[in-house]
Amino acid sequence: MPFPESCSMAFTSPFEQLLSDYDEKVQEWARNARALIQGIQPEAREEVETSWGGYLLFKQPVDGGNTVCFLSVHKKHVSLGFSQGAELEDPAGLLEGSGKLQRHLKIRGESDLKRPELQELIRQAWRCQPEAAILKDALERIRKLCLAQPRSSETLSHGHPTFKVGKKSFAVYGIYSPSIAFKADVSLHAELEGDERFFPTPYLAHQGWLSMRLDGNTDWNVVKRMLAHSYALMHAS
Repeated sequence: MPFPESCSMAFTSPFEQLLSDYDEKVQEWARNARALIQGIQPEAREEVETSWGGYLLFKQPVDGGNTVCFLSVHKKHVSLGFSQGAELEDPAGLLEGSGKLQRHLKIRGESDLKRPELQELIRQAWRCQPEAAILKDALERIRKLCLAQPRSSETLSHGHPTFKVGKKSFAVYGIYSPSIAFKADVSLHAELEGDERFFPTPYLAHQGWLSMRLDGNTDWNVVKRMLAHSYALMHAS
């Protein structure tokens, strides 16, 4: 696949800042990987996340849209990650990682970017996403439920709408998939075990957090119960 001549030019300042400490070849791989993703999904919304070494996130083009894929730069390679990579078909075995959902692959040259299997993974990741209208409606419902709680507020944390009671978070929208994350006690963990709508929240599971998938068939009475449970835990702590 030919890459646009402009891919060697500087793009947004935050993105270039992520590249500044790396070898020119690695920088070029990162720029071309970005161009590849843009070519496959021109409507993707980009955000630079500076924590954990820095990432370029590609999100759905709606308010609160989840991260579909992301780039991170390393000394000798560029990583292309997929938030729901464990659910992608990967007959060529390109994906690495053993987490609940996230997977990644390493780009070590232009030939890697031209592999049709890699390009198909990117297309597949975007095809798997819910319609924008579903995500927009989900976030509006989440806001209404969370902000109805006394002393609750909304902030943006690592690109995700986060809801707090005082200074403590009790709900986070959209960590790695269309989902709502919440704190759960031991009894709720036991009750929800085996329910495929729920999964351990990335980065927060060790603190007792669970996430519930959101789609066109979401039971909002269940969501309301989960949020009320989490709010009560954090309000009392």
